[in-house]
Amino acid sequence: MRKTTIFSIGFLSIFTLLHIFDLDDKLLFDIFSTKSQTMFLKKENNIYFKEIKEIRKNLSGITYNPKSNTLFAITNAPRDIYELDINGNILRVIKLKGFRDTEDITYIKDDLFAIVDEELSGFYIIKITSNTSKIYKEDSLKSFIIDVRTTENFGLEGISYDQKNDIFYLANERNPKKIITIKGFMLDNPIVMDEKFDIIEDNDYLGDFSAIYFDNENENIYILSDESRLLGRVDNNKNFSKYLDLEENEIYSQMKHPEGITKDKDGNIYIVGEPNHFLSIKKR
Repeated sequence: MRKTTIFSIGFLSIFTLLHIFDLDDKLLFDIFSTKSQTMFLKKENNIYFKEIKEIRKNLSGITYNPKSNTLFAITNAPRDIYELDINGNILRVIKLKGFRDTEDITYIKDDLFAIVDEELSGFYIIKITSNTSKIYKEDSLKSFIIDVRTTENFGLEGISYDQKNDIFYLANERNPKKIITIKGFMLDNPIVMDEKFDIIEDNDYLGDFSAIYFDNENENIYILSDESRLLGRVDNNKNFSKYLDLEENEIYSQMKHPEGITKDKDGNIYIVGEPNHFLSIKKR
Protein backbone atom coordinates (compact mmCIF):
# COMPACT_ATOMS: atom_id res chain seq x y z
CA MET A 1 0.00 0.00 0.00
CA ARG A 2 1.42 3.34 -1.03
CA LYS A 3 1.18 5.97 1.70
CA THR A 4 1.63 9.71 1.34
CA THR A 5 1.85 11.96 4.39
CA ILE A 6 1.64 15.75 4.50
CA PHE A 7 1.08 17.81 7.67
CA SER A 8 -0.35 21.28 7.36
CA ILE A 9 -0.07 23.33 10.01
CA GLY A 10 -4.88 40.75 11.27
CA PHE A 11 -7.96 40.75 9.59
CA LEU A 12 -11.39 39.71 10.91
CA SER A 13 -14.33 39.94 8.56
CA ILE A 14 -17.62 41.25 9.84
CA PHE A 15 -18.99 37.72 9.55
CA THR A 16 -16.32 36.42 11.90
CA LEU A 17 -17.00 39.15 14.44
CA LEU A 18 -20.70 38.40 14.39
CA HIS A 19 -19.99 34.70 14.93
CA ILE A 20 -18.22 35.61 18.15
CA PHE A 21 -21.58 36.84 19.40
CA ASP A 22 -23.31 33.63 18.19
CA LEU A 23 -25.57 35.29 15.64
CA ASP A 24 -27.48 32.58 13.78
CA ASP A 25 -25.70 31.41 10.62
CA LYS A 26 -28.73 31.44 8.34
CA LEU A 27 -29.71 34.87 9.66
CA LEU A 28 -26.26 36.09 8.65
CA PHE A 29 -26.89 34.85 5.15
CA ASP A 30 -30.25 36.61 4.90
CA ILE A 31 -28.72 39.86 6.14
CA PHE A 32 -25.73 39.95 3.82
CA SER A 33 -26.80 38.05 0.71
CA THR A 34 -28.83 39.37 -2.18
CA LYS A 35 -29.67 35.76 -3.09
CA SER A 36 -31.35 34.66 0.11
CA GLN A 37 -34.06 32.70 -1.72
CA THR A 38 -33.00 29.13 -2.36
CA MET A 39 -32.44 28.24 -6.00
CA PHE A 40 -33.61 24.64 -5.84
CA LEU A 41 -37.13 25.35 -4.58
CA LYS A 42 -37.87 27.38 -7.70
CA LYS A 43 -38.14 24.03 -9.49
CA GLU A 44 -40.73 21.30 -9.02
CA ASN A 45 -39.29 18.05 -7.76
CA ASN A 46 -40.33 14.72 -6.32
CA ILE A 47 -39.13 14.71 -2.71
CA TYR A 48 -38.84 11.48 -0.74
CA PHE A 49 -37.70 10.96 2.85
CA LYS A 50 -37.25 7.72 4.77
CA GLU A 51 -35.49 6.23 7.74
CA ILE A 52 -33.34 3.26 6.75
CA LYS A 53 -34.41 0.93 9.54
CA GLU A 54 -31.56 -1.53 9.05
CA ILE A 55 -29.08 1.24 9.90
CA ARG A 56 -29.27 2.07 13.59
CA LYS A 57 -27.03 5.14 13.79
CA ASN A 58 -24.20 7.30 12.40
CA LEU A 59 -25.06 7.43 8.71
CA SER A 60 -22.47 9.93 7.53
CA GLY A 61 -21.73 9.87 3.79
CA ILE A 62 -22.97 8.80 0.37
CA THR A 63 -21.81 8.50 -3.24
CA TYR A 64 -23.26 7.34 -6.55
CA ASN A 65 -21.79 4.64 -8.79
CA PRO A 66 -22.92 5.17 -12.42
CA LYS A 67 -21.56 1.75 -13.37
CA SER A 68 -24.11 -0.04 -11.17
CA ASN A 69 -26.67 2.78 -10.90
CA THR A 70 -26.59 2.33 -7.13
CA LEU A 71 -25.64 4.39 -4.10
CA PHE A 72 -22.95 3.59 -1.55
CA ALA A 73 -23.49 4.98 1.94
CA ILE A 74 -21.10 4.83 4.89
CA THR A 75 -21.40 4.86 8.68
CA ASN A 76 -18.66 5.77 11.15
CA ALA A 77 -19.68 3.52 14.05
CA PRO A 78 -20.09 0.72 13.22
CA ARG A 79 -17.80 1.21 10.25
CA ASP A 80 -19.79 -0.22 7.35
CA ILE A 81 -20.56 0.55 3.72
CA TYR A 82 -24.12 -0.02 2.48
CA GLU A 83 -24.96 -0.44 -1.17
CA LEU A 84 -28.42 1.05 -1.75
CA ASP A 85 -30.78 1.27 -4.66
CA ILE A 86 -31.84 4.78 -5.67
CA ASN A 87 -34.84 4.54 -3.32
CA GLY A 88 -32.64 3.95 -0.29
CA ASN A 89 -33.21 0.20 0.06
CA ILE A 90 -30.22 -1.83 1.23
CA LEU A 91 -28.78 -4.28 -1.30
CA ARG A 92 -25.76 -5.43 0.71
CA VAL A 93 -23.49 -4.51 3.63
CA ILE A 94 -19.69 -4.31 3.36
CA LYS A 95 -17.77 -4.52 6.63
CA LEU A 96 -14.77 -2.22 7.15
CA LYS A 97 -11.91 -3.50 9.31
CA GLY A 98 -9.09 -1.44 10.81
CA PHE A 99 -10.64 1.95 10.15
CA ARG A 100 -11.63 4.23 13.03
CA ASP A 101 -14.00 7.04 12.01
CA THR A 102 -15.19 6.69 8.42
CA GLU A 103 -17.04 9.90 7.59
CA ASP A 104 -17.54 9.93 3.83
CA ILE A 105 -17.12 7.99 0.60
CA THR A 106 -16.72 9.02 -3.04
CA TYR A 107 -16.74 7.12 -6.31
CA ILE A 108 -13.61 7.45 -8.46
CA LYS A 109 -13.96 5.17 -11.50
CA ASP A 110 -14.47 1.50 -12.41
CA ASP A 111 -14.52 -0.32 -9.03
CA LEU A 112 -12.48 2.29 -7.15
CA PHE A 113 -13.72 4.42 -4.26
CA ALA A 114 -12.13 6.67 -1.65
CA ILE A 115 -13.20 6.80 1.98
CA VAL A 116 -12.19 9.53 4.40
CA ASP A 117 -11.36 8.70 8.03
CA GLU A 118 -11.54 11.65 10.42
CA GLU A 119 -9.60 10.05 13.27
CA LEU A 120 -6.86 8.77 10.96
CA SER A 121 -6.74 12.19 9.23
CA GLY A 122 -6.70 10.95 5.67
CA PHE A 123 -8.37 9.10 2.85
CA TYR A 124 -7.96 5.57 1.55
CA ILE A 125 -8.45 4.15 -1.94
CA ILE A 126 -10.42 0.90 -1.88
CA LYS A 127 -11.82 -1.50 -4.46
CA ILE A 128 -15.44 -2.65 -4.33
CA THR A 129 -16.53 -5.36 -6.75
CA SER A 130 -19.87 -7.13 -6.97
CA ASN A 131 -18.50 -9.80 -4.61
CA THR A 132 -16.95 -7.55 -1.95
CA SER A 133 -18.27 -8.16 1.57
CA LYS A 134 -15.34 -7.05 3.74
CA ILE A 135 -12.47 -4.55 3.35
CA TYR A 136 -9.37 -4.36 5.55
CA LYS A 137 -7.53 -1.05 5.91
CA GLU A 138 -4.20 -2.71 5.14
CA ASP A 139 -5.62 -3.83 1.79
CA SER A 140 -6.21 -0.24 0.68
CA LEU A 141 -4.57 0.46 -2.66
CA LYS A 142 -3.29 3.88 -1.58
CA SER A 143 -3.67 6.31 1.30
CA PHE A 144 -3.08 10.00 1.78
CA ILE A 145 -2.66 11.44 5.28
CA ILE A 146 -3.23 15.14 5.92
CA ASP A 147 -3.91 16.66 9.33
CA VAL A 148 -5.22 20.23 9.46
CA ARG A 149 -7.00 19.94 12.80
CA THR A 150 -6.52 22.39 15.62
CA THR A 151 -9.23 20.66 17.67
CA GLU A 152 -9.27 16.88 18.06
CA ASN A 153 -12.97 16.35 17.35
CA PHE A 154 -13.16 18.52 14.22
CA GLY A 155 -11.39 16.99 11.25
CA LEU A 156 -12.02 15.72 7.73
CA GLU A 157 -15.73 15.24 7.08
CA GLY A 158 -16.19 15.18 3.34
CA ILE A 159 -14.52 13.97 0.15
CA SER A 160 -15.32 14.19 -3.57
CA TYR A 161 -13.40 13.58 -6.79
CA ASP A 162 -12.91 15.54 -10.01
CA GLN A 163 -12.45 12.73 -12.53
CA LYS A 164 -11.27 14.87 -15.45
CA ASN A 165 -8.49 16.67 -13.57
CA ASP A 166 -7.61 14.00 -10.97
CA ILE A 167 -8.41 16.26 -8.02
CA PHE A 168 -9.74 15.22 -4.62
CA TYR A 169 -11.77 17.79 -2.71
CA LEU A 170 -11.61 17.47 1.08
CA ALA A 171 -13.79 19.32 3.58
CA ASN A 172 -12.49 19.95 7.09
CA GLU A 173 -15.46 20.31 9.44
CA ARG A 174 -14.47 23.38 11.47
CA ASN A 175 -11.74 24.91 13.65
CA PRO A 176 -10.71 25.63 10.96
CA LYS A 177 -13.26 25.23 8.19
CA LYS A 178 -11.24 24.36 5.10
CA ILE A 179 -11.63 23.09 1.56
CA ILE A 180 -8.41 21.40 0.43
CA THR A 181 -7.60 19.93 -2.98
CA ILE A 182 -5.14 17.13 -3.73
CA LYS A 183 -4.17 16.90 -7.41
CA GLY A 184 -2.20 14.15 -9.15
CA PHE A 185 -2.66 11.39 -6.59
CA MET A 186 -4.50 8.75 -8.62
CA LEU A 187 -2.37 9.14 -11.74
CA ASP A 188 0.90 9.10 -9.74
CA ASN A 189 1.79 12.60 -10.90
CA PRO A 190 3.59 15.10 -8.65
CA ILE A 191 1.22 15.94 -5.79
CA VAL A 192 -0.16 19.47 -5.74
CA MET A 193 -2.01 20.42 -2.55
CA ASP A 194 -3.99 23.64 -2.39
CA GLU A 195 -6.32 25.36 0.05
CA LYS A 196 -9.32 26.80 -1.77
CA PHE A 197 -9.74 30.17 -0.10
CA ASP A 198 -11.77 31.42 -3.08
CA ILE A 199 -14.45 28.79 -2.45
CA ILE A 200 -14.96 29.51 1.24
CA GLU A 201 -14.34 33.25 1.46
CA ASP A 202 -18.08 34.07 1.26
CA ASN A 203 -19.20 31.11 3.37
CA ASP A 204 -18.67 32.34 6.91
CA TYR A 205 -22.37 31.90 7.64
CA LEU A 206 -22.05 28.12 7.17
CA GLY A 207 -21.44 26.93 10.71
CA ASP A 208 -19.58 23.82 9.60
CA PHE A 209 -18.74 21.78 6.51
CA SER A 210 -20.28 18.33 6.84
CA ALA A 211 -19.88 17.22 3.21
CA ILE A 212 -18.65 18.30 -0.21
CA TYR A 213 -19.66 17.18 -3.68
CA PHE A 214 -17.94 17.99 -6.98
CA ASP A 215 -20.31 17.73 -9.94
CA ASN A 216 -18.33 16.25 -12.83
CA GLU A 217 -21.03 17.28 -15.33
CA ASN A 218 -20.83 21.05 -14.81
CA GLU A 219 -17.95 21.52 -12.32
CA ASN A 220 -20.22 23.02 -9.67
CA ILE A 221 -19.22 22.38 -6.06
CA TYR A 222 -21.81 21.71 -3.36
CA ILE A 223 -21.08 22.24 0.34
CA LEU A 224 -23.41 20.82 2.98
CA SER A 225 -23.66 22.25 6.50
CA ASP A 226 -25.15 20.21 9.33
CA GLU A 227 -25.08 23.09 11.80
CA SER A 228 -26.68 25.61 9.45
CA ARG A 229 -28.89 23.04 7.67
CA LEU A 230 -28.01 24.51 4.30
CA LEU A 231 -26.70 23.24 0.99
CA GLY A 232 -24.61 25.83 -0.81
CA ARG A 233 -23.42 25.77 -4.40
CA VAL A 234 -20.29 27.31 -5.90
CA ASP A 235 -20.39 27.54 -9.69
CA ASN A 236 -17.34 27.39 -11.94
CA ASN A 237 -17.05 31.18 -11.76
CA LYS A 238 -16.72 30.89 -7.96
CA ASN A 239 -20.12 32.50 -7.39
CA PHE A 240 -21.81 31.22 -4.24
CA SER A 241 -25.55 30.70 -3.81
CA LYS A 242 -27.81 29.14 -1.24
CA TYR A 243 -29.09 26.11 -3.13
CA LEU A 244 -31.24 24.29 -0.61
CA ASP A 245 -32.53 25.17 2.86
CA LEU A 246 -33.42 22.06 4.83
CA GLU A 247 -35.92 23.98 6.93
CA GLU A 248 -38.01 25.36 4.08
CA ASN A 249 -40.62 22.60 4.01
CA GLU A 250 -41.89 19.76 6.17
CA ILE A 251 -40.22 16.98 4.21
CA TYR A 252 -36.78 18.59 4.12
CA SER A 253 -36.99 19.42 7.82
CA GLN A 254 -37.15 15.73 8.72
CA MET A 255 -33.45 15.55 7.80
CA LYS A 256 -32.18 16.51 11.26
CA HIS A 257 -28.41 16.11 10.86
CA PRO A 258 -27.36 16.22 7.18
CA GLU A 259 -23.97 14.59 6.73
CA GLY A 260 -23.55 13.48 3.12
CA ILE A 261 -24.55 14.48 -0.41
CA THR A 262 -24.28 13.08 -3.93
CA LYS A 263 -25.99 13.34 -7.32
CA ASP A 264 -26.78 10.65 -9.88
CA LYS A 265 -26.36 10.65 -13.67
CA ASP A 266 -29.72 12.42 -14.09
CA GLY A 267 -28.85 15.21 -11.67
CA ASN A 268 -31.07 13.94 -8.85
CA ILE A 269 -29.82 14.81 -5.36
CA TYR A 270 -29.41 12.39 -2.44
CA ILE A 271 -28.69 13.53 1.11
CA VAL A 272 -28.12 11.29 4.11
CA GLY A 273 -27.78 12.12 7.78
CA GLU A 274 -27.66 10.83 11.31
CA PRO A 275 -28.94 8.58 12.61
CA ASN A 276 -30.35 6.81 9.51
CA HIS A 277 -32.06 9.45 7.38
CA PHE A 278 -32.29 9.32 3.58
CA LEU A 279 -33.60 12.15 1.40
CA SER A 280 -33.93 12.09 -2.39
CA ILE A 281 -34.87 15.08 -4.53
CA LYS A 282 -35.66 13.95 -8.06
CA LYS A 283 -36.54 15.96 -11.14
CA ARG A 284 -40.06 15.55 -12.48
